[in-house]
Amino acid sequence: MEPPEDRELPLEEHLAELRKRVVRISIVMIAGIGITFRFAGNLIRDFWNTILPEGMKIYVYAPTEWFMAQLTFSFILTLVVLYPYVVYELYQFVKPGLYEHERRFVKTFLPFSYVLFLVGVGLAYFVVIPRIFRVAMMFNMGAKPYLSVKRTLYSAFKILVAFGLAFQIPVLAVIAVRIRLITSKWLKDKRLIVYLVVFILATNVTLDISGISQLVILALVVVMYELSIALAKVMEKKG
Repeated sequence: MEPPEDRELPLEEHLAELRKRVVRISIVMIAGIGITFRFAGNLIRDFWNTILPEGMKIYVYAPTEWFMAQLTFSFILTLVVLYPYVVYELYQFVKPGLYEHERRFVKTFLPFSYVLFLVGVGLAYFVVIPRIFRVAMMFNMGAKPYLSVKRTLYSAFKILVAFGLAFQIPVLAVIAVRIRLITSKWLKDKRLIVYLVVFILATNVTLDISGISQLVILALVVVMYELSIALAKVMEKKG
């Protein structure tokens, strides 16, 4: 028995449907960025005071640096707020290929996806990033740091996004196992490759020469991935 809305479509129609979803997401994101941009300056100062030791001043080293920092901050904030809508549009794209019981299962787990995303972002913002930055600044060898707003925020944003996405791994794994895209054995076989890729990416996208942020991100991914394997085994036994 085929999924209720499943039918053979030419590649052009699949691409057209995907393009429609991407355009909708883009329009909503652009509108959100436009709204948050006017408040970005004050929000960046609050963000700065949270992740860095008290009294650290904001420095700008290029004419467009403050503008780009505000734009990037607006994008990240909009993404965090509108994350459920992005996931909803992606779900609508794959929905026709799912059976009714698979749709119910996915819709049940999608709210957990956003909750875990917020947990990851919150953990990074309130706990991890402030500590990483404080430890990293111990390597200044007594020199007074003049921190670039762009480089500092970009480094923090990468950790924020990494934590938010890492907390998605168990949800995605459970859904993928439930709809029979992967198995717990597949997850086990790919674990070392995943860890190596994550470490390489963390090393190249973070600016922490101490290596602490890379190790923290890798440790989190390992925990989430191993949890995913355990949950996948449970799902297979229930199935």
